[in-house]
Amino acid sequence: EKIESKFGKMSKTKGEKHEFLGMTILFKKGKLTVDMKKLVMKAIADFAEDITRDAAAPAKHYLFEVREEAKPLQKDKAENFHSVSALLLFISRRCRLDIQTAVGFLTTRVSCPDEDDWMKLKRVLQYLRGTLDLKLTLGADDITKMESYVDVSFGVHSDCRSHTGGCITF
Repeated sequence: EKIESKFGKMSKTKGEKHEFLGMTILFKKGKLTVDMKKLVMKAIADFAEDITRDAAAPAKHYLFEVREEAKPLQKDKAENFHSVSALLLFISRRCRLDIQTAVGFLTTRVSCPDEDDWMKLKRVLQYLRGTLDLKLTLGADDITKMESYVDVSFGVHSDCRSHTGGCITF
């Protein structure tokens, strides 16, 4: 009541399925599934070019390469690049962990994107187009059996920065 008196009427949902901040959250059979298909389709639609084909992976091997001679994007394209990259960052942090590496790099380029960055963003969107139905599923079959995986790539960026990633499974 105190919260509603300050912020207005709150809504609540009960059951297995919930919609929150662009996420469709489903609780079923001891597992949690998070889907953001609508926002992925929005990102594809908002991109200034049509995405008409699929890609097998979100990035190619030269993701971290920055060519000095690459032509900078015009202002309208640069703004579109920034907007779509920000939306993909939101999506990648909530349910599409498979695009985090590519999106993480692209967000470092929003202040001065070039034509190469545009093609890299287009590649991520092509991958998302082909994997629209992928969802994040969280659950554990046995919490006493944990496996951890960590990987590090040293000096992979043009400024000699590194990347570290890891995951834990039950």
